[in-house]
Amino acid sequence: MWTDLLVIAAGYLLGSIPFAYLVTRALTGKDIRYEGEGNVGSRNVMHVVGRGPGFLVLFLDAAKGAAAYWVGRRFGSGDMALYLTGFALMFGHGFPVWLGWRGGKGLAAAAGFLLQMWPYSVLGAAAILVIARMFIPDFNLAFTVAGAALPILTFLEGNNLQGLLFIVLFLGVAGLKKVIDLPHERAIRAKSGWIEGLDHVREQRNQQAKRG
Repeated sequence: MWTDLLVIAAGYLLGSIPFAYLVTRALTGKDIRYEGEGNVGSRNVMHVVGRGPGFLVLFLDAAKGAAAYWVGRRFGSGDMALYLTGFALMFGHGFPVWLGWRGGKGLAAAAGFLLQMWPYSVLGAAAILVIARMFIPDFNLAFTVAGAALPILTFLEGNNLQGLLFIVLFLGVAGLKKVIDLPHERAIRAKSGWIEGLDHVREQRNQQAKRG
C-alpha cells in the first residue's frame, strides 16, 4: 500500500514539472500562463516562443508521461496502481503546486503515458488528429474526434472494458481542465488577441476582403 502511495505521488510530481513555463521563461522571460491563449502547454509555446521550443516542450511533456507509466508499471502493485499514477500525472500537470495550481491540459503527457500502453492506437489517433485538422479549423474539435477514436482503437488492439473506462476517464481529466480554464483563457485571449478555429477563418477572410 505504501509503495503504491509513493508511486502515485511520483506520478503527480512528474506531471507537475512545468516544462512549458520553464522553457518560455528561460528563452523570453515571459510567463506562459499570461501569454497567447493562457495555457501552459506546447501549442501555446509554439505560438508565443516558436516552433522549435514548442516541439521541445511537446517532447518533454510526453517524456514525463512515459516516465510516469514506467514508474507505475515497475513499482506499482497492479493495474489499479498504474491507473491512479496516470490520474496523478494529469492532476500534476493541470494543477502544479509550483505554479499556484495553474497548469495545462496534459494532452502531451497523456499521450506519452498511453503510448506505452497502446502504441498502435495512440499513433492511429495521432494520424486521425492530423487528418481532422486538414478539415476542421478548431483544434479542440479535431482533438475531440481523435480522442473519441482512441478507445475504439485500443479495443481493437486488445483492450478490455476496465481499460476502456480508464482511457475515457483519463482523457476526461483533460476535458474537465479545459472547462475549468475557460474563464482564465478567455481573459488572456482577449488581451493577447489570440484567435483560432472558425474565428480565425473569419478573420483571414476579412483580411483578404480588405486587401481585395
